[in-house]
Amino acid sequence: MQAYVVALLILTVAAACDYYTKKIPNLIIVSGYGIAFTTMIVINGYYDFYIYLIRALWPILALFIFYFLKALGAGDIKLFSVISIFCPTEFLIRFIICSFIIGALYGLIRMIINRELSVKLINVADHVLECMNKKEVSHYTPTSESSYICFSICMLFGFLVNLGLEVIL
Repeated sequence: MQAYVVALLILTVAAACDYYTKKIPNLIIVSGYGIAFTTMIVINGYYDFYIYLIRALWPILALFIFYFLKALGAGDIKLFSVISIFCPTEFLIRFIICSFIIGALYGLIRMIINRELSVKLINVADHVLECMNKKEVSHYTPTSESSYICFSICMLFGFLVNLGLEVIL
């Protein structure tokens, strides 16, 4: 549970920075790695160090496609990597899925409130058809700056939901 509290603090700081600057500074990521490795070594000892490295690498490899498609920023993926050091695999997978679901719901609600849903759906459909015609995948470029979602906040809520599930179950 101590590791989850530290992870939650790192996520909170990163989300606050992302909210105000629309960027997660590398200082937070590097500090997060240092804190994560130190915390886990203090809690579990040095013998699990390679496990922590593997935990840190697999989210980067698994989520790189989302960076390529411009669906996630590099800071978000690095933040997933930092938080993965603290979490068992099952928790991490639920955390990632839950974060994406929260992000999708947030985006959908925002589009409905701003009355942009039909326009955005048409734009996405046009992009998908264009990719199919060209037979190549390209990233989708949003039509406005209002399309930006501070995904680290979705990650924070995804973490809290999973933490609640851990306590309940």
